[in-house]
Amino acid sequence: MVYPGKFALRLRPSIVVLFLLLSLPLFIATVWVNYATNDSIARDTAHQLIEKARFETITSATELVDPIKSLVKVAASLGEAEPDFFRQERAAAYMTEMLAHSSNMSSVYVAFDDGSFRMSLVLPTGGRIQDKALPAQARLATRWLDRKAAGPAQDRYVFFDAQGQPVGRSEAAAVYDPRVRPWFKDSVAAGRRLSVSDPYIFATTGLPGITIAMPFFAGGKVAGVVAADITLDSLSKFLASRPVSPNSLSLIVDDDDRIIAHPDASQAIRREDGKLLQNSLSRLSSKLPALAVASRPDKDSERFTFVDAHSGREYVAMFAKFPPTVGKAWRVMIIAPLADFSRKWTENNRKVLIFGALAVALQVVLIYFLSMLIARPIEQLEKKVIDVQNFVSSPSRRIHSRIPEISSLIHAVNTLDSTIHAFSAFVPKGLVQQLLSSNQRLELGGSSRFLTIFFSDIESFSTLAETSPAQELLLRVSAYLEAVTRAVNHEQGTIDKFIGDGVMAFWGAPAILTNHAYHACVAALRVQASMRRLNQQWVLEGLRPLNVRIGIHSDSVLVGNIGSAERMSYTVMGDGVNLASRLEGANKEFGTQVCISQTVFKEAGEHLWLRPINVVTVKGRRSDMEIYELVGIRGGDPELEATPEQIRLCVLTQHAYQAFSQGDFATALHRYTEIQREYPDDPLSHNMAALCRQPQAARRSQGLPDPAV
Repeated sequence: MVYPGKFALRLRPSIVVLFLLLSLPLFIATVWVNYATNDSIARDTAHQLIEKARFETITSATELVDPIKSLVKVAASLGEAEPDFFRQERAAAYMTEMLAHSSNMSSVYVAFDDGSFRMSLVLPTGGRIQDKALPAQARLATRWLDRKAAGPAQDRYVFFDAQGQPVGRSEAAAVYDPRVRPWFKDSVAAGRRLSVSDPYIFATTGLPGITIAMPFFAGGKVAGVVAADITLDSLSKFLASRPVSPNSLSLIVDDDDRIIAHPDASQAIRREDGKLLQNSLSRLSSKLPALAVASRPDKDSERFTFVDAHSGREYVAMFAKFPPTVGKAWRVMIIAPLADFSRKWTENNRKVLIFGALAVALQVVLIYFLSMLIARPIEQLEKKVIDVQNFVSSPSRRIHSRIPEISSLIHAVNTLDSTIHAFSAFVPKGLVQQLLSSNQRLELGGSSRFLTIFFSDIESFSTLAETSPAQELLLRVSAYLEAVTRAVNHEQGTIDKFIGDGVMAFWGAPAILTNHAYHACVAALRVQASMRRLNQQWVLEGLRPLNVRIGIHSDSVLVGNIGSAERMSYTVMGDGVNLASRLEGANKEFGTQVCISQTVFKEAGEHLWLRPINVVTVKGRRSDMEIYELVGIRGGDPELEATPEQIRLCVLTQHAYQAFSQGDFATALHRYTEIQREYPDDPLSHNMAALCRQPQAARRSQGLPDPAV
């Protein structure tokens, strides 16, 4: 259907939209006022919860570090009181007991000024020591590297299971020297004070951690350093378990914006060039921390708000320093969207919103059904008119309306439907549809156009009509006409008329069609394929097969509406039409089924398999014309492609006809005779061989090789 204008509106949605335009603004204004009232409450709540989270985070970090500091201090005091204690085997049990005080310690160790080293450590799952796999039951290990022993120093490990029973040992030449490690040097430089290292990635676990160390002295000199490694993943777990709000983000960072703890522990580290490194704010997957740092009014501001320009969301942020007792310049960062804190107060608003939306939806449904009573009959009429326009036989449906004007329109459309369907039984639907789509006025007149014309009829139809029962003949002819109609329609042709057992069709009008000659040839092959299937069925039923002969010609003809003002026909006229009809008759003389003209050969020959027949003189035309038998197509539908035998027949016929056309009748006769031997049922080669055998005088007197058609 054609709608009036670019912004045409359908009736039913127009009624519903008009109602929404009247009711929605008031409803939206009410909801907006309720949401605006809760904004100040949400901000106060956000600041309170963030302050609480700050306090708990700093407390958690302090509780993590302080007990381990105490353990290290006590161990350093013990080393100072008994300088040789940590060189004795009983020190291993003491250090293992230190590990049991905190699950966050991964190892405890003592380094001596001579390079000796004792260590107790928790073993990582699937780890390797001294390039050897750990025993399956091993959970803990002690390590002792004694550089005072005689001979080369050995690095010895003893592995223990969860119950403290030894399950294995490992020993290798010592290469490790603790005195060159940063923690040893930093601790010695700190003097009689605890030192806390910067976070780094532990090689054994791949997790970030810190080392707490303190030296012990003997004779006024450093005798050794006691140290403990602490993993920081517990801080990450704490942050993950205590979010300020569902979408908040809490971090612990140092002065260089390196990540100490993150709710997602994997975000605290990154892999670069195959190495695990401590992550930084700028490299986090979330851009919020970096955006918060950039939005901070000044470096001393603890609480502030900012807006993410990309998402438009407003955030509340807090930056707070850790107390000096921690031993490092750490900060806690808390960022939370303001919307998270308004949920509690906006729940009632949401209920109001839902209730109001349901009320509006209910009203929309009611308005929709009311509009349907008005618009539905008109919409049904629209569909019916489209079906009538497209010659679609839609199921019969009754259309009702209590509106008198619509009821009258329903009656008129029903009458039009009945009239059109009655009319379409006598006029080809495809022709009418093409005329409508071409926007041509239905008036007398026409124009000259280059088209392809198609004629077909049934071989020996008169004899068949005399020997067949009328009902049987009618059904068989109808099946043949149906096959032709389907083939023509499939190839975008137009059925002009049925003439007894004959069919006239054409291609290229009223709608312009490229390659119309090829489409006509394909339609002819489809007809022959359909007739072969029908004949197989009829032979099984004991009936005589029907052979269909087809002629095709392309020419400039007159096409248009011809007749009178009261009755007209869209058809084609001209010499080309007569020639197509004569070509159909030429099949009888040469024993062929589909005969095409030289014009069709020029238009579509490269896509077809053809056999040259002869040069003929058509009655009513001065010039001779070469004609061809259509055998198959080159590519496309497999059913219509020429078989290898047919292709060979085409090639052999071309060679024979070449000699015939050059007047070498002896060679032509020999070649046509060879074709007869290989293809004994081929009538064309029999007929052409007979022409070659005629005496020269007879050929000249008859004008051969130019027989009249």
